[in-house]
Amino acid sequence: MIRLRTPFLAAALLTSVAAVGLTPALAQTAPEPANSTAARSEAHHHARMTPEQFVDGRIALWKTELKITPGQEKQWQEVEAAMRENAKAFDQAIAAARQNRTGTDAVQRLELREQFAKVRADNGARLLAAFKPLYASLSPNQQQVANQLVAARHHHWHHRA
Repeated sequence: MIRLRTPFLAAALLTSVAAVGLTPALAQTAPEPANSTAARSEAHHHARMTPEQFVDGRIALWKTELKITPGQEKQWQEVEAAMRENAKAFDQAIAAARQNRTGTDAVQRLELREQFAKVRADNGARLLAAFKPLYASLSPNQQQVANQLVAARHHHWHHRA
């Protein structure tokens, strides 16, 4: 497991957890509309973080953990751009799936799985192409951290599916 090495990241994580924890309490203080079931469903939909919202924190974590030097900044910018583009592509795939989810049968669900697999494959190729030059510029210690970051991310996505 990767340890947060700076008090800033620890404080940011604590603040995020506190904000997420307070969200239901804040939502309960608002008066419920006439159609409360639909309102709760809509609120739940908006309470989820999208990949595009989540990527900023992941970028900050990776950059801090890798201790990117000024000499590595150009390669890092390519990785950051790939991570943002990947999040955007995944958000678009999610939005498209949500628009087309009514009346889905087994064939449509399998087609949707195939579409998501393609997005993940494209995203993986994009990140790999950007990451290779950065990885080559990293010191052995930085490479070890990169190995841990990628392994942790793979573990998360593997168990999420």
